Order: sequence, then structure tokens, then C-alpha cells
Amino acid sequence: MNFSSLPLLVSRRRLLKGLLGAGLLWLPACKRAFTQAQVAPHTYVVEMKDFFYDPIGLYLRRGDTVVWLEAREQVKTRHTATAYHPAFDKKLRIPEGAAPWNSGFFEQIGQTWSYTFNDVGIHDYFCIPHEDSGMVGRLLVEEPTGPGAQDLSVGISPAGQSVMPTVEELLGPVGEVFNFQGRLNAVMLPWRQDDKSQALERWEALLAEGESLLPQFFANLSEADLQAVQAEFAAFGAAIASDASLFDGLEAAEALKLALEDLVYNQG
Repeated sequence: MNFSSLPLLVSRRRLLKGLLGAGLLWLPACKRAFTQAQVAPHTYVVEMKDFFYDPIGLYLRRGDTVVWLEAREQVKTRHTATAYHPAFDKKLRIPEGAAPWNSGFFEQIGQTWSYTFNDVGIHDYFCIPHEDSGMVGRLLVEEPTGPGAQDLSVGISPAGQSVMPTVEELLGPVGEVFNFQGRLNAVMLPWRQDDKSQALERWEALLAEGESLLPQFFANLSEADLQAVQAEFAAFGAAIASDASLFDGLEAAEALKLALEDLVYNQG
């Protein structure tokens, strides 16, 4: 791995102090390899926005936990995170034998619901009131198997079919970006709950993973795009390590997520 010019995941504090000035670049040549090294379970946060999940898809390992968060400033319409399962009058699109999971309705700003995934395969899910508006999501746990591997036309609304990420996307650079977005949301969650020190600890832990983050994505970036990403990472690092307000932190996180998403969809 080559560390030379891109200050990624910089908090400008504690063990990271001085790295920004020296420069830090991660440009791994390796491909994404989910099924090899043993890693500790991760927690991802999916933010529920107006009629969409952010991120819309994740690649998980058994034992990983997903936390859904009501992230809107006003709760005008209620959301759920609900598995495609006959228990909820839907075609089965989660692994056979897996328990049908459902968050119930989110009623309050900042409300969360979590679920730990141990069943290998695709878990497709939806918002009960808003599936027809395209509010669907996909979780791929280790292998793209099970009823969720069927064509999207089996049990998913036309609006949902139009936005559901493919298996190929979740296993490639797009999926890397989605996973990073979910981890960044997890960094922001304690900050939303007035615990900025824990948010900083999560950010530094994310940095410590180094080689496992975004390898395919960074390998495909041009020099100009690398510099653009550098600026967004540095801006978020500065916000979380300073006295910046939660509003400023959320803005910096959103800018970073959108920058990565814009770039990954323009690659190739």
C-alpha cells in the first residue's frame, strides 16, 4: 500500500496529529476480498430520509448490525424497515428460515431500531407506506443467495425495482461507497446524541482499518478526483476534531458522502 499524498480519514487529533501536514494517501491495488480475513463485527447506520434509505444497500458479514435512524428534521410521514416476507404480505426475498424482521413505525426524530444479521444471503426490505415511492433497500450478507437473488420483478414494486442496487454494485466500488456511508453515519450517530467524543473515537477506529476501506473505488480515481476527495475528507476531519456544531458536522458528512457517490457513479 502506498501512503503519500491524500489525507484520508484525518481527525487532526491524538494519534493522527501531524498526518494532514505530511499527507496520507491510500491507493490499494488489491481487489475487494470480503470472504478472506476475519474481522470484528461492524455496526452500520442507515438514515431514513424523505422516501429513501441512506445508504440504500450494504454488504454485511454474519454478526454485523444495522441501525436504522429517523434522520429527518420533521416526521411528517412515518417510515418502517420491513423485510420482504409473507408475514408482511410480501413475496419472500430474505433467506429461507430467517426470521421476518420489522422495525415497526418510527414516530420520533432520532428514533433508532437495530437488527443483527446472521443468515447468509440477500435481505431485501421496504418501507410499508412508501414502497410504491421506491423506498426499498438491500442487505447482502456474505453471499448473493436465497430468494432475494430472484429477479427484482418478483415481489418488488416497479418504483422499487428502478432503484434497488444490484449484486454487482454491492460487490464492487459502489458497494464500498455504500458501506463507507453506513460507517460514516455510525460515526455521526453519537454526535447526534450529544456524545462527540465517542463520534471521534469511531472516526479514528475507521481510519485504523486503512487497507480494508474503499480499495476498488480509490484505484479507479483520477488525480483530479483524488484531490476533490482529499478536500472532503479533510473538511470532515476538521469538523469532528474541532468545536464545530452538529449542524456543521452533518453538513460535512453529507458533503463527503455525496462526493463519493457522485464519483463512484461516474467511474468507468
